[in-house]
Amino acid sequence: MGKAAASSWVDALARLRPRDRVAAGPPPRPVAVDPVQACAITGAKRAKKKCCRSTPRCKGCPVVLMRAARAAESGLTGKDLAKAVKRARAA
Repeated sequence: MGKAAASSWVDALARLRPRDRVAAGPPPRPVAVDPVQACAITGAKRAKKKCCRSTPRCKGCPVVLMRAARAAESGLTGKDLAKAVKRARAA
């Protein structure tokens, strides 16, 4: 098999399956995490610079803050948001 055979196989496959990205539109934008608001959600005093990966994760862990901010952005409030933070700390 030469290069011509390999390229024709790739071209044929590309014609059979249209690209999903073109049909779906642009990729979703990442959520901008505001550390001050996320700290208020989790009850942390400040955001840590680096995750220590202990179990459960501390309230100031950047991973927990990011997940809490995403949950708040998606519209969770009250007990549902508290449950989301609890799951984020357990992960």
